[in-house]
Amino acid sequence: MHTPPSGSSSSPEGGGASVEDAQEVIGAVVAWCSRELLAARRSGDQQRQQDLAAQLQVCGEDRARLADAGPAEIGRITELYTERLKFLDAAGNG
Repeated sequence: MHTPPSGSSSSPEGGGASVEDAQEVIGAVVAWCSRELLAARRSGDQQRQQDLAAQLQVCGEDRARLADAGPAEIGRITELYTERLKFLDAAGNG
């Protein structure tokens, strides 16, 4: 799967995660959830569809939050989604 680069882009303060880093890792989680949502629709798993749709909603809210986020919040969101993606990748490969 996709693992975003760590620290490949510099933030305005010259260190830590940038908005682009956060958008990239959120996008990777969105892509994973979208693929799983399609599979859940095909299988008719209504509960899984609802859970994934809720996760996609949160991703959208976090992505929108980046517009006004400071460096600490950008770093927090990036770290949260990086860990989430690692978990999803591990779950998908297990």
